[in-house]
Amino acid sequence: MESYAPRTPVLSPELRLLLLFSRLELNAEQARAAQALCQEISDWQAFRHLAAQGFILPLAYRHLRRLAPSSLPLEQRESMKRQVMSLSLHGLNVVTSLGEVSQTLLEPLGIPYITFKGPSLAARYYDEPAVRFCRDIDILVPRERMAELLARALALGFTPVVPADLAHDPVSLAFVARYQQVITLRSPRGMIIEFHSRIDNLGTVYASRALFDRAESVRVGSREVSVMPTDELFVYICWHHTKHFWSRLHWLVDLDAMQRHPSFDHRRTLACAERHGLGATVDVCLKMAALLGSPDFELDDSPDQRLNQLLTLSIQGMQGDPSFDHRLDKKMSNPDFSFQWQTGRLHLVRGKLLGWLRMFQPSYAEYRVWPLPSGWQWLYCFLRPLLACRRRLPNHDTD
Repeated sequence: MESYAPRTPVLSPELRLLLLFSRLELNAEQARAAQALCQEISDWQAFRHLAAQGFILPLAYRHLRRLAPSSLPLEQRESMKRQVMSLSLHGLNVVTSLGEVSQTLLEPLGIPYITFKGPSLAARYYDEPAVRFCRDIDILVPRERMAELLARALALGFTPVVPADLAHDPVSLAFVARYQQVITLRSPRGMIIEFHSRIDNLGTVYASRALFDRAESVRVGSREVSVMPTDELFVYICWHHTKHFWSRLHWLVDLDAMQRHPSFDHRRTLACAERHGLGATVDVCLKMAALLGSPDFELDDSPDQRLNQLLTLSIQGMQGDPSFDHRLDKKMSNPDFSFQWQTGRLHLVRGKLLGWLRMFQPSYAEYRVWPLPSGWQWLYCFLRPLLACRRRLPNHDTD
């Protein structure tokens, strides 16, 4: 990240309580601290809003049911209960939709895939999967099979979201499969599905083919689906969530849930991190998770300045502002790393070069303005400046 002086974030009683709640179980010390913090909260509606923004409301409600604080008004507890029930219904829809995507799209075509984060993570590592809110479904598929997958999905009633005007013809589908890293569809159930051709921005951290080779199977709902092994997934979420400054509180719960699982092996996970050049990232994330589990932690209290830097920005991101990490994205010197200490200078220079080359990569909007057949699409790297000027002309019809 480029030079950035973060302001000191506010640690309200509501946020401190939610940080304690960002784990599946509380020990005795954490439970006592949580009870004390409950007595400090005067606006439980604000607490509920912050919990919902952090995607942790179902788990927070479970902790509150067990603690039964006298300061929680009955009407607020009932409001939480109704909201949690609604989120549970959404979660069932997510699980069912994942099974349908596997059954109707991926398996009939014989496409290797990995579903990561979301429902598969909850099903494998959470003692009660319903407490892990899942907004959408993420699936990694080989780039060379993406157009085939999209064609079948559109034929079965899936509708495009990004790009919204995706045409159902072979050339258009081949174009987005080649040039767009993530294609988002809406399932007939209304569920958002993101199909990824890679899980990092530049392709320098993860090799998709190696992930497919290491895939494991886990039951989600009534179907078996392909997932990353525990060490790979743990390293990935440390890298991904750091890239987004841990702006969702349920990401902290993911770390806790995975470390409690019998398949988690600390030594194997650190070795996996080193293979991907993410050893520093995983080390600092583990330190941050341990620190946030302490009821009386203080900011800037660690001799590790990497930890202080990550923690300060992450606490800001956890305040409930959904645009926070997007604003910081503009200050990142590398699209795959938020901090320079996460990787070496050679990787940063390579990232800058690849990021510069991405400027010449055409978008689907440009393809729609001037559609070229596959054999001529290399011309877009020269046509992009002309198309950009055309968009800036007065009275230009963007449709």
